[in-house]
Amino acid sequence: MKKFWKLFLPISAFLLLVAACSEETANTHSDSERLNVVTSIFPMYEITKEVAGDRADVSLMVGANEDAHHYEPSAQAVASVNEADVFIYASENMESWVDSLLDVVENEDLESIEFSKGLDLELEESNHSEALEDLEDGEEHGHEHDDVDPHFWLNPLNVKNQLPLVVNALTAADPEGAEVYTENAQKFSQALTELDQTYTETFKDAKQRTFVVQHQAFGHLATHYDLKQVAVGGLSTEIETSPQALSKIINFVNEQNVPVIYYQSGDQSATAEAIAKETGTEMAVLYDLESKPTDLDGEENLYLEAMAQNLEQLKKSIQ
Repeated sequence: MKKFWKLFLPISAFLLLVAACSEETANTHSDSERLNVVTSIFPMYEITKEVAGDRADVSLMVGANEDAHHYEPSAQAVASVNEADVFIYASENMESWVDSLLDVVENEDLESIEFSKGLDLELEESNHSEALEDLEDGEEHGHEHDDVDPHFWLNPLNVKNQLPLVVNALTAADPEGAEVYTENAQKFSQALTELDQTYTETFKDAKQRTFVVQHQAFGHLATHYDLKQVAVGGLSTEIETSPQALSKIINFVNEQNVPVIYYQSGDQSATAEAIAKETGTEMAVLYDLESKPTDLDGEENLYLEAMAQNLEQLKKSIQ
């Protein structure tokens, strides 16, 4: 029980900070003066809202249960970007459709930023990530993103380090709001620091550092916290698992006494369900945040809430 409270208290303190971060976001700006900001995917939406505060109307293009990789902007979506002051997207690797979108946008005053600019999205070969499906018959199979993992936001320090890009873009479109955007970013940065410290403290003494996931999206998280993700599939969510690969995964789960197989919220994973049924292993949600989780709702920042939920779920495996 004492150990439980040691882990619970930092998370409770972190969630209080999240609430304060949302409540104290710098205030009032008239409707007519607010910026019009369009964001591509859910993490960009939550991050931008936190920095913009009440000085901007922030909208999201890719909705819940939509595929961020293969999204096709509608005429209405193109029009919304054409009318925007600022457009923020994650990366060309995540949203491969962005270049085509921007080619047809006629708004010459649009501030468009790639949030991941300057980040290294390529994961070097290491002990932090393995896709069992990619190792059939001793051969290594390519996947949709090669060695690039575009889910950089699952390392909160990546988000923290890129916040100045959002501040600069909003300030370029609204110079009078510079102080507000900077202050909001500083508050959000502190929340991200607290989140990172809670993850680090939780995992620092763990002996078992491997977790099994449906989708190989957690490479940046695993690398940063010295964990190892073992994926049922690769980085692509479209590749079906072969019977040979399924057998290999089941053997691994049994041999390693894997306690939990993680899957994405909103996904239907026949593979994960088959493995869990065959091995008696628990299934649990781990948010990759490519799209908005349908089971999370509230006034606080949902990116921070989802990351806190991920930590609680990972504690079932990382011990």
